[in-house]
Amino acid sequence: MDQKRAPLVEALAAIERVTVTGFGAPGHNQGAAMPTGMRALLGKRVFRADVLTPKGLDDRTEAKLAVQRAHELAAEAWNADFCRFVTGGSTQSLHTAIAAVAGPGDTILIAANAHKAERAYALAAGLDAAIVPVAIDAAWDIEHGVTPDALRAALAAHPAAKAFVLVSPTYFGVTGDVAALADICHDHGIPLIVDAAWGGAFAFCEGLPDDPLTKGADIAVYSAHKTMGALAQGSILVAKGDLVDRQRLWMAYELFETTSPSVPIMVTLDATRRDHALNGEQLWTAVLDLAAGLRRQLAAIAPLRVFGREDLPADTDLDSTKVLVDISALGVSGYAIDDWLYANHRISVGLSDARHLLVVLSLGTTRSDIRKLVRGLQDLVTKLAVDPAMLPPCSATPGIGTLSVEMAMGGQEALSGVAELIRYEDATGRIAAEMIAPAPPGVPRLVPGQRITAAHVAWLVANRDAGAFIIDPVDPTEARVRVVVTGG
Repeated sequence: MDQKRAPLVEALAAIERVTVTGFGAPGHNQGAAMPTGMRALLGKRVFRADVLTPKGLDDRTEAKLAVQRAHELAAEAWNADFCRFVTGGSTQSLHTAIAAVAGPGDTILIAANAHKAERAYALAAGLDAAIVPVAIDAAWDIEHGVTPDALRAALAAHPAAKAFVLVSPTYFGVTGDVAALADICHDHGIPLIVDAAWGGAFAFCEGLPDDPLTKGADIAVYSAHKTMGALAQGSILVAKGDLVDRQRLWMAYELFETTSPSVPIMVTLDATRRDHALNGEQLWTAVLDLAAGLRRQLAAIAPLRVFGREDLPADTDLDSTKVLVDISALGVSGYAIDDWLYANHRISVGLSDARHLLVVLSLGTTRSDIRKLVRGLQDLVTKLAVDPAMLPPCSATPGIGTLSVEMAMGGQEALSGVAELIRYEDATGRIAAEMIAPAPPGVPRLVPGQRITAAHVAWLVANRDAGAFIIDPVDPTEARVRVVVTGG
């Protein structure tokens, strides 16, 4: 196929040249009516582009096959057999993928560092989510991927599992041993679904890790909006091989995708695919060069530490455009540094926690951005040396490896049953009735039905006091947690 073509881009351009007089949705009628202030803020062209796919980009019967051809081009670009553009983010793509392989009452294996999207779908659909432990890097206090031995043990404990959901790369840019994990899954006759939300560009640049489809994954999900240039909520769902019923996957997609998908999002997915198919190597080599320079400069700012290839576990790889910085030697939290950088230098990092900052470089990152970040961190370290009290002190917080997963009752039962709000400090031994998944990275630390341990309480309290903002809890003050009322 001709990867220079972009069917959705071309169809939208044609609509702008020859407008359609519409008597249906969207009601703004290509900007004929706009909410007050939107012309100045967004411009009319945003509204002109906001059409529907049938009777908009295409005719009533979609005879031009614009959307279909865009999907086919993207499948070829990612070396897949099936592709769909998704406008509800990779959360929707993951829901679609899981729905295609498992139904109510089925067991599905999910990596412990999976995003809340996977756990939320399992909870809503009545699946048994069996959590597969991940490797913990105690020196850096971060989670890596699932090892082959851990997956074998999980399959031995859950032989009826319908699929395994892996996160690769992690939020910190570390890939798993996808080839070995795929072989194990296939030996058991089940598909490997890879949440590769942060790895959509891997297929297009030799300097990035290998794309999961090339290592045997059956389904992969990419967030094209995260680093590749598409509009927010733009996601790519791809599948390869015959282990996943493609008709069921297509039906699951139709089940979750809106009948009025955002054309601006879909058009940017089409354009992003074209750019990467034609120039991905050049585009990402430039980003990798920026990342290498940033790593050298940050490593020179004592006492910061930068995660590098020398820190990788065996049989893994690193997307070096994700720059993880350990700031714990400064004696203040990453939350406080994040806030200080924003207030004093208008800099926002990808992630902050008690011990880290994560800097994510993308196609939109410029050399000027790099200079501002380096200057900002140099300024911070210099000022802290003069006045250590300018930011609140932060003592060591409990490690992520202290958190366990013990399900005490069914998730749906816990979510829908009688519950009460109690203080974090009083929650040891109780059963969670809500999901707590600090984002980023959005990994659940508690889900409905899970036993809350003393370690959970210590971790939640320490991170709250260090400055964490946890958006999930029912109690927005982050002082109480919703738990199941038992025995009454």
